[in-house]
Amino acid sequence: MNRLDEAIHGVAVGFFAQNLFKNFSTEKQDELKVWGYKLLLDLYQNEMKYTDDLYAETGLSPEVKAYIRYNANKALMNLGLDMMFPEEEINPIVMNGIRNEGSTHDFFSTKGSSYSLAKVAPITDETFKFNF
Repeated sequence: MNRLDEAIHGVAVGFFAQNLFKNFSTEKQDELKVWGYKLLLDLYQNEMKYTDDLYAETGLSPEVKAYIRYNANKALMNLGLDMMFPEEEINPIVMNGIRNEGSTHDFFSTKGSSYSLAKVAPITDETFKFNF
């Protein structure tokens, strides 16, 4: 799975979650928001410790932590919620790697700068008839 798939899946899952969320009472929505932000904060704190352990000797911890906050905010936006962390500069090399704008896609090599669905023929009984 590539970054483009992840971007599409994040938006799709967020869309479905937002539609389910609308079915709850305002009181339950408020309760779920508090629960969600607390969970995200717990996950964030865990990632900060893990990042310190993993990247301590490389000097990359601050950049990795900035990306983690960016990613957390993206998840919240996909859910239709307010960002938890202030916006900050992300390493341009990282941002270039996760951008999903573009207009080209090579399906054969699964490389490209845009999302593309494969064009396939439907499978039928004839598909499995082989003439040897």
